[in-house]
Amino acid sequence: MGCVSSNLLNQDEDFSTQLGSSALGHHIVSLTSTTYGLLTLDPPSTPPSRFTLGSLFPSEPEVINSWELMSGLDTDSFRFSPLPLPKPKENRLTPPTGSKLLLTPTLADRFEKICPPNGEKRVVIYTTSLRGVRTTFEACNAVRAALEGFGVVICERDVSMHSGFREELRTLLKGKQVMVPPRVFVKGLYIGGADEMLKVAEEGLLGDLLDGLPRKKVGAVCVGCGDLRFLPCFNCNGSCKTLVKEQGRTVVVKCTHCNENGLVLCPLCT
Repeated sequence: MGCVSSNLLNQDEDFSTQLGSSALGHHIVSLTSTTYGLLTLDPPSTPPSRFTLGSLFPSEPEVINSWELMSGLDTDSFRFSPLPLPKPKENRLTPPTGSKLLLTPTLADRFEKICPPNGEKRVVIYTTSLRGVRTTFEACNAVRAALEGFGVVICERDVSMHSGFREELRTLLKGKQVMVPPRVFVKGLYIGGADEMLKVAEEGLLGDLLDGLPRKKVGAVCVGCGDLRFLPCFNCNGSCKTLVKEQGRTVVVKCTHCNENGLVLCPLCT
């Protein structure tokens, strides 16, 4: 059959001396056309084991008793501790005592005690409606909007519409250099102008400062003046002049019931 190693082994000479010991581990066969149909391969003695899930997991699941694992733990060994109680806020208003509204000393001592007429339990701001100086007009609007956001009743006194308010503000801030509107007073305390009032709002103290003041109903408008706080004079109809008879003749004199603009304060909201 052309077996080279068989021919070598039949010879009398020593095979190990000719090819070495490595030749004994190989059987070299020269295949020819007559041997193709006779060549067979021996099947393995044992087939390989098939890979299944049963080879990885046991047939019966293992039972784990969690209570036995937690038997050595106590209530103080948890990872997360209860949240601490919130600290009380500082500079808050003290409860009302009788009919008086008191502030904590730290907040009250921050502002100068200057109380405008009838301003003990309200917010009083001196503003101007003239737009000649735009920065002043915008500052008045900013202060008004910040206070209205808290829903409190505001007593606004326009110094450009009534000279009496201008003299009143000059008397309150006597000796002070800055009297340009707006000027804010809360519960008899002088807060200052727009910068000082907005700074208090940014610090989060404005809500405490306004606590306890009367609130304004949403959408409520004065039925008398429409929140304009002024009405035409009922005596001269806003002309600032009236007729009087003196010694049998009619004389035109200045009306004494209204201001320089022929207006009177609304009796319902002022």
